[in-house]
Amino acid sequence: MATIKDVANLAGVSVSTVSVIINQKAEERKISAITIAKVEEAIKQLNYQPSVSARKLRSNESNVYTVGVFWASDFRMSFLSRFMSGLQSEILKLQMPIDISICPYESDKLRFEKRLYSLNTYNAVIIANTTDKDNEYINKNPLPIPTVLFNRESKIYHTVGIDNKETGKKAAVHLIDSGAKSISMICQKNSYLAMSKRSEAFLNKCLENNIKTDKNDIIYVEGSIAGGTLAGYELIKKGNLPDAVYCDSDSIAQGLIYAFSEQGISVPQDVKVIAVGLGNPEFSRFFIPSISVVDVPMEKMAAKCMKIIKEVASHNLNSPSHTVFESVLYERKSTLS
Repeated sequence: MATIKDVANLAGVSVSTVSVIINQKAEERKISAITIAKVEEAIKQLNYQPSVSARKLRSNESNVYTVGVFWASDFRMSFLSRFMSGLQSEILKLQMPIDISICPYESDKLRFEKRLYSLNTYNAVIIANTTDKDNEYINKNPLPIPTVLFNRESKIYHTVGIDNKETGKKAAVHLIDSGAKSISMICQKNSYLAMSKRSEAFLNKCLENNIKTDKNDIIYVEGSIAGGTLAGYELIKKGNLPDAVYCDSDSIAQGLIYAFSEQGISVPQDVKVIAVGLGNPEFSRFFIPSISVVDVPMEKMAAKCMKIIKEVASHNLNSPSHTVFESVLYERKSTLS
């Protein structure tokens, strides 16, 4: 792991100069723009991350760590409560006070979040829901502070995720084992990385079992209950209802089942429904009928993100760690024969 001395040597300056620039005091010390640029380039090349403890001591806040949670400001904001529940539970277990700052950001525009490149705003950050474009940018332009990516892959950052392909496969196998011969899909418009991987794996598993789902069998909607409701009406309008429907999220599934109920279509007698569990588990478990889900263990994943940050802050973790959790299938009434 790079040190401040390594940065100084690469930039051709003293350690004290690097320290001044890191602490954003270059202007008052009259350090030239050329020198600042050299140091910043060295930090970038070495992926240098200043000591969390040292920075806190300098700011006279040695007992408080500030963690920024960057969460895309779209339909996935509704899943944030589960993530925060996991974070809060873990923080209560840790022997250190931690402040959490929720930072909504616009998809594809993470590069404009200057706070990510400031050495004095956060001690560490957790970044969730990045698009391909966002992921590519932060991987090509390493952040100068400890970073954990949530449900995304990276060689240079700590990552915590699930096996998204396996999640899609589990949903497909469950529907096939339940006797489904025809299957439709309801997917989120402008589907993101994890969702795309799950849907692709679901389709591939269906094809392996001679169940073909063509473009006409896939409906794209907003990832909400309202979106699921509209998808349900569209399926009904098409006629020839499938044996089963796979939904990108449990909120979509709730809307779908509502639409079916309004039109006298019974779940699971007429159509079976399964979803990826992303929202509050109680909403699916106590829905009528209860919804079968392949659940993303959001709380456990969030807790792991916080454990990693604790390890980094304690200088017990120097190289990127990668944790993959398993999704869990909960079979409920929506897929029972």
